Amino acid sequence: MSTTHTRWHVLTLVVPAEQAEAVADDLRLTHDWNPVQLDRPGSPHAWLEIYFDHEAEARASEQSVCETCPCLLKTAIRQCDSRDWHTFWQLHFQPRAVGERLFLQPAWDEATKAPVSRQVIRIVPGLSFGTGEHFTTRFCLETIDRLAPPHTACRSLWDVGCGSGVLGVAAARLGFDHVLGTDNDPICLIQAADNAALNGVTRQTEWAEADILNTPLPNRMYDVVCANLFAGLLCQAAPVLWQQSRHFLVLSGIRESEIDAVADTFSALNAREIVRDGDGDWVGVCFAR
Repeated sequence: MSTTHTRWHVLTLVVPAEQAEAVADDLRLTHDWNPVQLDRPGSPHAWLEIYFDHEAEARASEQSVCETCPCLLKTAIRQCDSRDWHTFWQLHFQPRAVGERLFLQPAWDEATKAPVSRQVIRIVPGLSFGTGEHFTTRFCLETIDRLAPPHTACRSLWDVGCGSGVLGVAAARLGFDHVLGTDNDPICLIQAADNAALNGVTRQTEWAEADILNTPLPNRMYDVVCANLFAGLLCQAAPVLWQQSRHFLVLSGIRESEIDAVADTFSALNAREIVRDGDGDWVGVCFAR
């Protein structure tokens, strides 16, 4: 986590478990929030947490959600110190091998020795996540690994919605010469830049604030475009994502029930599906020209 923040104000929304994903997607689309979903096995409820810099912002957001979310069961606001978040990740973020060549390791873990054949990616998760624990991030990392030099001639990558920067950092460590990571949350960009510096790839990486639907496009095409977002936004942004990809387009953040609609949207743009993988709940897909 960036040292510029020491305390957060957390808005917690309690919703029916079966509606949690739909509510989270709506919050992302309508408010540009990135809610953290917490589930409890067997519980009919789910908890969505949204993090704010200031209490007034959290209070105003609480009122807005209460007025627009009919399935909302309860809300609460609490403070969260950075050290509490750090302790959480120390317990839940463990080193792991990903793909053929990557090894993700918490920045605070000095004891674990990675295999010499793997590229170590050291990460401080912060509030932007992206640690390789979730299938959606892992799929993107594995696919980037397969597309990175010397497996292909690809040398540039655009990570749309970069979060903690883990995908862009991994791409740079694997041999991509130019990596652009964009996000509409400036806190994510600070975190991504910190992780790039931690891994010694600041020269190969660039981080910029951008909204995929409203910000002018990059002034170049990228060999690989990677977007770990959600189905509705992927479909809305399909022309932009496909236009900017020179060779490959990697998509994730897609629910099993939504993958056919996403695939059809990109197939209509003449994208050729070459890889599809899932874990029963989430799906990732790769298209080629």
